[in-house]
Amino acid sequence: MVAGSTKASLCLSFIIVGGGVAGLATAFRLCQAGHHVRVLDKSSGPNQRAGGTHLPPNLTKVLVEWGFGEKLAQHGLSTRASKFISMDSGDVIGCLEWKEDVLQESGADYLLMHYQDLHNILYEAAISAGAQISYNKVVVRALANPPRVQLLSGEELYADLIIGADGPQSVVRESIEGRREDGTPEGHSVYVAVISRELLKGDAELYELTGIDPCRPSYPIWTGTSRHVLGLTVRGGAEFAIHAFWPDSETDGGASEDGWDVLVPRERINVQCESKLRRLLDLAPDMQRIRLVNRPVAEDWVDHSGRLILIGEAAHPLYPGVLQSCSMQVEDAEVFGSLFSQLRSWDQLPHLIEGFQDLRQSRTRNIHEKETRAFQTVWVPPGPERQARDEALRSVMVSGWQGWDEKKMRWQWEEICEVFGYSASEAAEDWWVMWGMLRERSRAREGQEGLYTPIEVTHIHDGDLARDDR
Repeated sequence: MVAGSTKASLCLSFIIVGGGVAGLATAFRLCQAGHHVRVLDKSSGPNQRAGGTHLPPNLTKVLVEWGFGEKLAQHGLSTRASKFISMDSGDVIGCLEWKEDVLQESGADYLLMHYQDLHNILYEAAISAGAQISYNKVVVRALANPPRVQLLSGEELYADLIIGADGPQSVVRESIEGRREDGTPEGHSVYVAVISRELLKGDAELYELTGIDPCRPSYPIWTGTSRHVLGLTVRGGAEFAIHAFWPDSETDGGASEDGWDVLVPRERINVQCESKLRRLLDLAPDMQRIRLVNRPVAEDWVDHSGRLILIGEAAHPLYPGVLQSCSMQVEDAEVFGSLFSQLRSWDQLPHLIEGFQDLRQSRTRNIHEKETRAFQTVWVPPGPERQARDEALRSVMVSGWQGWDEKKMRWQWEEICEVFGYSASEAAEDWWVMWGMLRERSRAREGQEGLYTPIEVTHIHDGDLARDDR
């Protein structure tokens, strides 16, 4: 089934709280499915988050299905390996390389991209599909009876369903659970900055390090004890994004304000490291800083009425900047939009929402566990475990793809296929064929009437969907 080819027979109005990747992707898919969508975001305009992001095959697969293949080719760079470098000595330890047949089996390419480029693709797609996106709209509460949001300005906006795509500190989740979930600081923060590679032309060593080798494209990871720095070449090789994960105990930023809209001086991570990385950090502009916080997954992604729903990191928080962070949000959007393209009657709502949570809860839990283990692998202290890791990485670097040894690497071939080969659209379609259509036939035989009745909504209509009321 081609994404967007199925239109819902029953058209609903949605308010999505949060205009990040999850909110925009969900808005796009719901509009494709024939629904009316308004996105509310508290910021003053489209996201200005810096840094790079991974687009692993399970993410690029969805975006290609959505028709963004040309834009991915324009803004993304292919990668095939991560090169590990000692943060202490600067020596190359080895690499983790993805076999070409593994990527072919997954069905899509592995790309690196500037986060803002991905956000812009989704923003433009949501607007073109008919979504209304409103900024400077601070939501302070979501209510279910009738479904509405209350703004800081005192205004109330109504819709048939309210979706919380407002991140780990979700206001909608607080409304569902009746409490605020602040989480527990993990003890690290990630500092993010982007350097123009034009500035590196005077340093041949850094210019080569931050480029992409077309014969064996890779990105560097500097690894040390309880810290690492990730480097991603983006925007056609014009820029280099740095993501430095550092213990709060070694910086002066542990108690300071953070956020994607807050800049902190790069001197915050003025600590000892090898010379190439030190020179890169010295060239970085002021950085965006986000703390790593352990937050529980929401037990219920929907309130008892079925009118308040969580999606993305509002439901299943991940550490910022991890490999699959954007993937999980876009997969959520594809599954949710695909299921709601099948909407024909109000009594389907509980079943579709339950199906969404069932499909996504196990998948996101599995990814969270893998991402957490990956942190412990790059942060491993000196000793037998680090030595074994380094020997495995070195063997891959020396022998190339032929050196891939499943027994030596933590990530098994089957696990990579399971993660990269996942298809959100196929998962949703399979669920609908197995459970959705079966239930519809059963309901038709029983002749039961709908359990839900629509709510009259006067705030969102076709004629009112302005392109952008920033």
